[in-house]
Amino acid sequence: MMNLHGAILLAAAVTAPTLPQPMSMDTPVSFGSIQTVCTGVGSAKDDPQWSRYPVRIEFSNGGAQYLSGAHVTLSQGGQPIADLNCAGPWVLVQGPAGRYQVSAAINGSTARPANASFNLRNGPTQRVVLRFPDFQANE
Repeated sequence: MMNLHGAILLAAAVTAPTLPQPMSMDTPVSFGSIQTVCTGVGSAKDDPQWSRYPVRIEFSNGGAQYLSGAHVTLSQGGQPIADLNCAGPWVLVQGPAGRYQVSAAINGSTARPANASFNLRNGPTQRVVLRFPDFQANE
């Protein structure tokens, strides 16, 4: 017979949401017709191939300093199309033109998630900045 502590742990394991595995840094990953890259750290962020991505989603604190380690969901028309974990401060996105939504939460944090919408289109890279004001600027 299972004790109460064991039953609680089992229930938590069964009901806890599973997060996707962290993406490899600087490696494109496809989700259907959408391609994403987790980057923004060191010299790899300056790779010329990243300029081909029309959207750069950035994570920052209240002082506009980069934050790393976000769980990100991209959706279109209310339907999730990509669910990922990025250890860096940027997620690059390319794919079919259209209106998309992004929601992100900083992993291991109680800070409120941040959300934004963007139009994916050709042209210069658009910056979509998700700010997490619960994180104070470094002093």
